[in-house]
Amino acid sequence: MTEFITRVITAFVLGSCFWISFIYLSPIYFSCLLVGVLFIIMLFEWSRFFPFRRITFWLLWPFYPVLPFALLIYLNQHPLYHNLLLELFLLVASFDSGSYIVGRLFGKHRIAPTISPGKTWEGAVGGYIFAVIGLSFLVRYEQGKMIAWWIILGFTLIICVLSFFGDLFESWLKRRAHIKHSGTMLPGHGGFLDRFDGILFVVFFFFLFRDQLVALFG
Repeated sequence: MTEFITRVITAFVLGSCFWISFIYLSPIYFSCLLVGVLFIIMLFEWSRFFPFRRITFWLLWPFYPVLPFALLIYLNQHPLYHNLLLELFLLVASFDSGSYIVGRLFGKHRIAPTISPGKTWEGAVGGYIFAVIGLSFLVRYEQGKMIAWWIILGFTLIICVLSFFGDLFESWLKRRAHIKHSGTMLPGHGGFLDRFDGILFVVFFFFLFRDQLVALFG
C-alpha cells in the first residue's frame, strides 16, 4: 500500500509539472523540460543498461532514446502539431495507469513472464479501457469534437499496442542488464526512462501520421 501511495504522489507531482508547462507556458519551456529529462536519462540511466565502453552504448542511443525525444521536441515546437502531444501523453499515461491498477487488482495471466512478469492480459485490457475513456473525454467534452467511436477504439488500440511494446522493450533492456528500474529519481516508478518507455515508441506513429492526426483531432 505504501508503494502505491508513493507511486500516486510521484505521478501527481510529475504530471502536474508537465501539464502546467505544456498548457500554460510557451512551448519552449516544455521543450526545455524534455531536454532536461533526456539529459538525466543519458547521464544517469543509460549507462546502467550498457557500459560506457561497450559499442552498443554508442550504436543504440542515437535511435533510442535521443531520436524519439527529438521528435517530441519537433512536434511540440511546431504550431500545427503542438496539441498532438496532449493526446499522446494522455493516451500513454492512461494506458500505463490502467494497466498498473487493473493488473495489481485482477492480473493473473502473464503476457511475457520471462521479460516482464508483472504484465498481464487483464492489466493490458484495463489499460486499454482507461485509454479509451481518457481519449473520449478529451475529444468529446474538452475539445467538443465528434469523432466516431470505431475511430477512437481503433486509434487507441494502435497506441496502446505501441506503448506496450515500448514498455516491453525497456523491460528487456533491464532484464539483460539485471536491474529492476532504469533509475531512482522517481519514487515508486524508478527512473525517467521507466515512465517514457511507451512514449518513445508511440511518438514515431504520431510523427509519421502527424498531418492525418491534425485533420482528425484538429
